[in-house]
Amino acid sequence: MAEKETFLGTEPVGRLIRKMALPSIVGVLAYNIYNLADTFFIARGVGTEAAGGLAVSFPLFVFLSAVTTTLGSGAASVISRALGEKDGERASRAVGNSFAFFLAVALLVTVFGLLFLDPLLYLMGVTPSLLPYARTYLRIILLGAVTCTGFSNLIRAEGSSRYAMCIWVIPLSINMVLDPVLIFGFDMGIAGAAIGTVAAQCVSMGMSVWYFFLSPKRTRKIRLRHFRPDFPLLREILLTGLPSFLQTMGYSIAMVVVNRLLREQGGDLAISTYGIVSKIWTFLGLCVTGLVQGVQPIVGYNFGEKKFGRVRETMRKSCGILGCYGIGAFLLMLLGAPLITGIFTSDEAVIGMGGHILRIFAAGTAFSGIQAVQTMYFQAVGKKKTALFLSLCGNVLCLIPLLTLLSGWMGLDGIWYAFPLANVTAAAISTLFIRRALSSNS
Repeated sequence: MAEKETFLGTEPVGRLIRKMALPSIVGVLAYNIYNLADTFFIARGVGTEAAGGLAVSFPLFVFLSAVTTTLGSGAASVISRALGEKDGERASRAVGNSFAFFLAVALLVTVFGLLFLDPLLYLMGVTPSLLPYARTYLRIILLGAVTCTGFSNLIRAEGSSRYAMCIWVIPLSINMVLDPVLIFGFDMGIAGAAIGTVAAQCVSMGMSVWYFFLSPKRTRKIRLRHFRPDFPLLREILLTGLPSFLQTMGYSIAMVVVNRLLREQGGDLAISTYGIVSKIWTFLGLCVTGLVQGVQPIVGYNFGEKKFGRVRETMRKSCGILGCYGIGAFLLMLLGAPLITGIFTSDEAVIGMGGHILRIFAAGTAFSGIQAVQTMYFQAVGKKKTALFLSLCGNVLCLIPLLTLLSGWMGLDGIWYAFPLANVTAAAISTLFIRRALSSNS
């Protein structure tokens, strides 16, 4: 167990980034390949309006992800630093308290979500023609909310990046099989897609439970005492994870703002096109997400051991990788955006609008990646206030004002250009903070 944890502080940084980030990238790619497949099967098998219903319901789905991300990233930071400080008992308490708190919150989300589903959908910008699809999808998702765990982050924090990858890949491979069977074979439409999603989440949750509580190869034994509420520890987990929550929720709120603006300026066509484009754009950002998740334990562990030179090297190399990736993604979209959009629909209007939007969105990929990894640094080392502020910059403090301003000035195009402009602004702000932080640890 000691060897498994201490390699985070001894292996060469470049090799360590590859070892930790690649399985994480594969995992999140698998998740979003499923997301793309979900959109593909729904758009092709049910219709463009069903894809629009999925797009409108997505902010609430993102909220569920925000809850799991808060606990996952917050506990991962606490666990990584505890292991760096050789405090295994604190790491075990972080796991137990995270499980217990998540189950309580998930039950509350299910109850309140089902009680107020239609008002929530209208708030998120649904139109009458999209409402039946969104309602059907979200009812099933909410009933399965308790299975929507984010504990791969906890597993990765212990250095088990391959198992964390499997927690993504195996359930979503099952889901990829279930989607066409349920949507086409059983003619269940969008309900089949939702059932497939919940089934995949059940498998993922079962694998997490196996790893922490049942596996004979588990690195530490989680006892009943570790589930006993430790309020100072829970506060640390929640405050550390709060930037991730606000970042994800900021994205959800921004999506609501976008949907409402699109309802006013573009109608069902614009909403449905944005639903497809947002999934493709999210897929482009997955290498960013995977690298950030993989690098967080490296930064947290080495910061805990006060190996600040390794922390600086990790950040420098991560930013370089993400900058190069962003340039490559932009060139890909510049050349092939309409072809990629055409995979999901044969509607020429959607293909034309989707290709135009993708080219604009992709211009900000490099900047969003750099901002994400710099925000992660402050979260990994426990600098909660700075991480909180930076996490709000991208999707809230920069994006929402730009959406409002540019849509009034440029119409639909203003909505699309707001995204890369927000990425550039947020990256500039986070760079100022990270340079000061890294120089102070020299």
